[in-house]
Amino acid sequence: MSYLLKPLKNEKLPLRNRLIMPPMATAKCDKDGNPGKDLFEYYDEKSRGGYISLIIIEHSFISQQGKASEGQLSAADDSLIDSLNKLSDIVHKNGSKVVMQINHSGSAAKKEITGMDAVAPSAVVNPRLKGMVPKELTKAEIKAIIEQFKAAAYRVKTAGFDGVEIHSAHGYLLNQFLSPLTNKRT
Repeated sequence: MSYLLKPLKNEKLPLRNRLIMPPMATAKCDKDGNPGKDLFEYYDEKSRGGYISLIIIEHSFISQQGKASEGQLSAADDSLIDSLNKLSDIVHKNGSKVVMQINHSGSAAKKEITGMDAVAPSAVVNPRLKGMVPKELTKAEIKAIIEQFKAAAYRVKTAGFDGVEIHSAHGYLLNQFLSPLTNKRT
């Protein structure tokens, strides 16, 4: 146990101990991904006392097309910077560092949530969803999504977060590019 309490020395993000809260979806935002009282209270409770040196805020969508679920937090629009800043301030006030995970759900997106067709590296059914075939992304669309990731990361940093984690797992878009099950590009 004493190892967990030792500082983690890192030039860019030093941590006073090795206790880190991983990102966990809470579904506590409004339909547009705006954080509010419920989300603020959740992270206030989790960070209170500063025992956890780093809190990674749940996966947050970078664009409406990349939204994974109802109640998901958004980093998709500049209008959210003030409320995201309030979230980072709450965690910092309690003595923890805070990083936000950003994400695009790719073919895991559902049209009833996003209002848009799902996209993916290739037009193959997402093995987890067994449903509609997503639209294969063009090179121009891939470049646009890269820009959306950059813009979301900039918003997160502008909102006072200590860093950004790019979600590349769990069958979402970046993971889809890495998997031979969902990426048939040559």
